[in-house]
Amino acid sequence: MKHLDLLNEFRTALSQLATEVEAASAMQMYDINKVCENLMLGVFGEIYGWRDLRNLNAAEKANFPGIDLADDKAGVAIQVTATSNLDKVRDTIKTFLDHGLDKKYQRLIIYVLSRRQGSYSQDAIDRASGGRVKLNATDDILDYRDLCGAAAEVGPKQLAAALEVIREYMRGGLARGLSEDDFDPPDSPSQRVNLNLIEISFPLTLYIADLRLDIEPSKGRRGRGGRKMVREALQAFDLRPPSDFEVFSRQLITFHPLDDAQGPFAKVIEVGTVTPLHPREFYGLDEDRERVFKSLLRLTLQQKLYRHKVQWMHEDNLFIFVPRNEGDNLREESWFGQRASTRRVYERKLNRKDPSKTFLCKHFAFSADFILSAGRWYVAITPDWHFSFGVDFRRSAYADANLAWLKRQEVNRTVADHFRFLNSWLSSLDQDDFFDSAKGPATSLAFADVVSFPNHPHLPDDSWLPSRERSDDEGDSNGLFDSL
Repeated sequence: MKHLDLLNEFRTALSQLATEVEAASAMQMYDINKVCENLMLGVFGEIYGWRDLRNLNAAEKANFPGIDLADDKAGVAIQVTATSNLDKVRDTIKTFLDHGLDKKYQRLIIYVLSRRQGSYSQDAIDRASGGRVKLNATDDILDYRDLCGAAAEVGPKQLAAALEVIREYMRGGLARGLSEDDFDPPDSPSQRVNLNLIEISFPLTLYIADLRLDIEPSKGRRGRGGRKMVREALQAFDLRPPSDFEVFSRQLITFHPLDDAQGPFAKVIEVGTVTPLHPREFYGLDEDRERVFKSLLRLTLQQKLYRHKVQWMHEDNLFIFVPRNEGDNLREESWFGQRASTRRVYERKLNRKDPSKTFLCKHFAFSADFILSAGRWYVAITPDWHFSFGVDFRRSAYADANLAWLKRQEVNRTVADHFRFLNSWLSSLDQDDFFDSAKGPATSLAFADVVSFPNHPHLPDDSWLPSRERSDDEGDSNGLFDSL
């Protein structure tokens, strides 16, 4: 049936858009969010029949407070965002109320361009709204799946009109509410552009097993997570497990073969329940399992990097380079860009008055976000820094000021060279792990190619940010850590 074809195309297009937004957000590229405001203007208008819906950022003023779209006659206001957490919901409500928008709009909708969370605390939302505006966690925090559900209830004419809005957006045409400025064609030659996405590979078998029934949290610690519960149980056997495992619904999930009687988790699982799966059979079931699988990938990367003296800082969500040996003041890593080079990735600054004491440690760092797109997995690497104090490298009180200074010194080429170094260094780890049997079995995450677009419109960097006179791999790059 033609109607069914329209529904399938609508679902596929919105799903693709959600994936693109998620990938762009991981790369800290937010231009797509602004264009999506106008896209959602057209889609909401057609699906829900809000004919007077308008983009407040264009019709009223740029960065309109709290909301992006509104229909004054329907009394509906919409915030379009790529951020799905509860803090964003509460911030939106607060801004909405602070500007008295509840006097004009009776209903507030938050549309998440990627995916909404699995659940939200209605009590927290009600406390934030104070009864002044309607916002139901189920009905008013929406994503593409809710739009698909609503699209199934409208007639073919409305559905076709909404789909045409998306088609025009996808092919760069002009849909209702989109201005020509959004699709200004480039007048310069195209160029190859590398993203900060690296394709990854992992074993084709994932192992899942039930935890033993007698594995329970320690007394007084029933609120602790499943991973801590497993670690505590293994520590009782004087065993230290690897980091690359997850626990979900009292099941242990890992790439380690759980059917190995001598394996690291044999004492905490019911061996008869071990089930090998293709990873897709797990993460493809629902968004909760996809989230768990992303966590497993991060933990697998954590295990791999730990062997190479890169430490995971949970509170900062960063991987940081630490000294190879206790007491080292410097750490440098070799890499190959345009030529062989070295990069200083750790430096300990001593107290000038008492050189026996540490003043500050400076670490090259990066964040890693895992993205599933078109059936392939990628890791988005974002270079960063970490300033620490103390033997456990906890965040220094001077960190914010030092980070601000560093980022003021950066230009396009600097950031690009940071990523090129990380890509080169991470790729070299696969070979090191394969040949270095002394450290135990190789970890199970490997890095492939950087994602690139061969025909991207030309980006004139010099017109908006000055270029470096030379790149890091044209000589010694220790200047990155020369001063604070």
